Amino acid sequence: MPFDKETAEKVRKYAGAHIADDTWHLSFFNFINHDVLAKRLGEEFLSTRFLYKILEGLEADAWLKRAQIRLQILSYASIYEAVLHHILFTELVEEDSVKALTRVQMKKEISIPTESLAILEKHLRHNGKNIIPTYEGLGRRKKTAIGFDEKAHCAFQFRIIDEKMRDELTAFYEYRNSIHIHAEIRKGINYELKLSMDSYRRLQPFKEQIMSWQGTRVPTPPA
Repeated sequence: MPFDKETAEKVRKYAGAHIADDTWHLSFFNFINHDVLAKRLGEEFLSTRFLYKILEGLEADAWLKRAQIRLQILSYASIYEAVLHHILFTELVEEDSVKALTRVQMKKEISIPTESLAILEKHLRHNGKNIIPTYEGLGRRKKTAIGFDEKAHCAFQFRIIDEKMRDELTAFYEYRNSIHIHAEIRKGINYELKLSMDSYRRLQPFKEQIMSWQGTRVPTPPA
């Protein structure tokens, strides 16, 4: 059941008093040339900060502190991914390095005429299994199948972010994808706490690096 009005108002005032105002958060991503996405990212940023402050006010410990940490990592890693994905596939979509992200080496079946196939049939079986003639070629993959590490490295090649930022963002995202109980037990809460704090603290320099790149854009990454 919900808090009574007085308690709810106190919680809202407490959290709101310890973070920047809504306007600042909602305009944080105004360097993104897509109003809907920029607003959505700002809302994600605001909600993450708001909930973090509530849990901080509760002096979250043990299992609740793990939830506080997990929220930070999940939210900020998703923000970094969304920003880089948008820049690469909107502002740089025609660049060869970006197009290459959607290409992958794969085996393609060779089309053999029926008459020739009948002759080859006895040679196209091994241990009772059919052999399908193929060749190595380039195929396409969905953008959703592209790893974050690939996107981060591509962004680094274009000098959108520096090497240190690339490595840190990749670590955040890798941890986001591997969050599970066994990993948490093995790595320990102190490691996770540092990672969650870093994921927040890198947001401002991340923005600054992107805006700097936008002002001195390099059209093609070096070979």
